[in-house]
Amino acid sequence: MTGKIWLIPILILVLIGAGLVWYWHYQNKPVEIYEKAGSINQIAIEGVVFEVELATTPQERAKGLADRKELCDQCGMLFIFDKKDYHSFWMRNTLIPLDIIWLDEDWQVVDFIAWAQPQGARSLSDLPVYQPKKMAQFVLEVPGGTTKRIQNFKVGTRAKIN
Repeated sequence: MTGKIWLIPILILVLIGAGLVWYWHYQNKPVEIYEKAGSINQIAIEGVVFEVELATTPQERAKGLADRKELCDQCGMLFIFDKKDYHSFWMRNTLIPLDIIWLDEDWQVVDFIAWAQPQGARSLSDLPVYQPKKMAQFVLEVPGGTTKRIQNFKVGTRAKIN
């Protein structure tokens, strides 16, 4: 029995390491922001403030801005996801052009698409799918052409939530 007593410290170190990995994964900023999602109503990019609707559930995210006939210049929809991923978007039943902006857990722009065009009721197999080059935690949809109008907007720009 005394020959295997050295296994106890190793087991304790493994458990501590697993606990630290769990803490780092579940206690980071995206989870905190996700839990407080109901309080986000504005997002600012390079000083331009947008009033945002939130899409936090799978149903809200699937619907997005579909069937909207208009969207004010300073309005948008903020999609909040549980975790970072290559979150894909399409424009099914979308009637207005949109800019799609992918943001990381620190609210930094990691990719964007300008002027994604309405697709109406095209079949699923005919729809273009937009996917970021890097993983994102959040996605902001704003009226088409917005990213061109925001001075100094680029990948790396940081958004601020209000």
